[in-house]
Amino acid sequence: MMGLSRLRWLAAIFLFFGLSRAEAASPATIRVLADDYPPFLLKSAGGLSGPYADAFRLLMHKAGIEVVFQSVPFKRAFLSLANQDNTCALAVNFDQGESETVNFISVIAPITLTAYKRGDNKNQLANLGALKGYSVGAVDMAEVRDILSSAGMPFTPVKNSSTGFLMLNAGRFQVLVSDLPPDSVSGKNQAVKLFVVAQVERWLACGPRVSPALQGRMRAVLKQGLFAEDAAPVWNRYGMLDYYREMRKSWLKAP
Repeated sequence: MMGLSRLRWLAAIFLFFGLSRAEAASPATIRVLADDYPPFLLKSAGGLSGPYADAFRLLMHKAGIEVVFQSVPFKRAFLSLANQDNTCALAVNFDQGESETVNFISVIAPITLTAYKRGDNKNQLANLGALKGYSVGAVDMAEVRDILSSAGMPFTPVKNSSTGFLMLNAGRFQVLVSDLPPDSVSGKNQAVKLFVVAQVERWLACGPRVSPALQGRMRAVLKQGLFAEDAAPVWNRYGMLDYYREMRKSWLKAP
């Protein structure tokens, strides 16, 4: 018969390995901060929804990571990352100054900033310099403000592209700089594309208290950002399958 000490020793080993297996099976949980950014990120009762949020949740689940979303203004997101455990921010712009304290994990989506005019406007405008003397509206984004301010271009800020196209069609300004094509936000093809102003990128950034192992798992499933093949049903559910396909074709060069 086994001695009592031997039984206790075996019990301790079984307990240790049992707990280790349970911990390995339990998914990690991260808190993800993001701002309302229609139609990609939408405030909801559960925190955030929209194709960015749902595609990210789906891909993280594949990596064994559960996500808890919290709606936070972009300007506050970086401030929150440095001091909170297992916290990341979704769809932020890359900031060289913040990279000393925040880890930029992966690009999750491109944003193409494009200038549009009304269909009845016959003027041919090919670059920002040609817009001088025209009234310009623009989505109120940090990158847009920087680009237009650097060009010495006064503009009317608009909350989002949907509002911007309505104002363009109503004649409130002659040119709109938008982060979305008109079909994606209004379903009406009344605006005509002039030229691409710039392409910027949205990132997943995590605070220093997210373990390197967890960051590696996130990076591995975000190789195609939020436009991975597995994410197609998410974009389809929001009526943005054409946009998803265009991004895969132009940004990822994928079929």
